[in-house]
Amino acid sequence: MASPEAPRTAREVIDQAISENKSGERLLYGFSIAFVVAGLGTLGWAIIYREPVMAFIGTLASGLFWPAMNSARRTRKESVAIRLLEAPLSRADTAKEAAEMLQHLFHEIFREKQQDGPQKLGKAKATEWESSSNP
Repeated sequence: MASPEAPRTAREVIDQAISENKSGERLLYGFSIAFVVAGLGTLGWAIIYREPVMAFIGTLASGLFWPAMNSARRTRKESVAIRLLEAPLSRADTAKEAAEMLQHLFHEIFREKQQDGPQKLGKAKATEWESSSNP
């Protein structure tokens, strides 16, 4: 028989989510480094041997740095948002308050992903969220 597990604390859940994000984040940083090194190496080789097509390919490879770095930044930002949620969740008195905080966080994260560029939360928006979450 399976023994009933004790419910996990908010800290345990958050630590698990962040540790799951770390491997993807490291992979994206690795891709960023690899693209820059390969691109610059190809570009340098093309300049020495006067190969314009290879120089163009090296430039393209180096340009792949940006999408990988932006994805790594977004993953890092989400991990920080999850970590920052730990304090309010630990202070939530009811499950309803905690659920509302989580819904707001997911709404902000997924709305940001659906837009073309990352949207910055201003102080007014953060203050509005804090005032709406505290009755």
